[in-house]
Amino acid sequence: MDSKALIQAYMRAKKFSQYQQVAAELGFTKSHISSLTTGKVQLTDTTAKKIAEDIGLDVQEVLLSLAAVRATDPELKKAWYNILSNYTKGAGTAVALVAAVFLAPSHGHDLTAHNVISGYVED
Repeated sequence: MDSKALIQAYMRAKKFSQYQQVAAELGFTKSHISSLTTGKVQLTDTTAKKIAEDIGLDVQEVLLSLAAVRATDPELKKAWYNILSNYTKGAGTAVALVAAVFLAPSHGHDLTAHNVISGYVED
């Protein structure tokens, strides 16, 4: 799960229809929300933890997902996804994450948890 997916989960849980509502609730500017939802920046661990707790998501899984998303080195990214997979062992999303990381070509693809879970990996 990347920041955009977490923000969208927050919106669904809070029944918000606009990013402006999220910005106001979390004390962000509209510009910062835009940067989060376009993937230019990721949430801090502190904010991700707060959001996860607020909407009932597994905080550790969210933090592991964000660490995987943030990793820029392919080997580190793979390691984070392996850790996430082990943490969520038995869950269908873990299988999808591992398969996408190991089977997707490593050139040019943006393997975020959101893209992997949703099946969207741009060519």
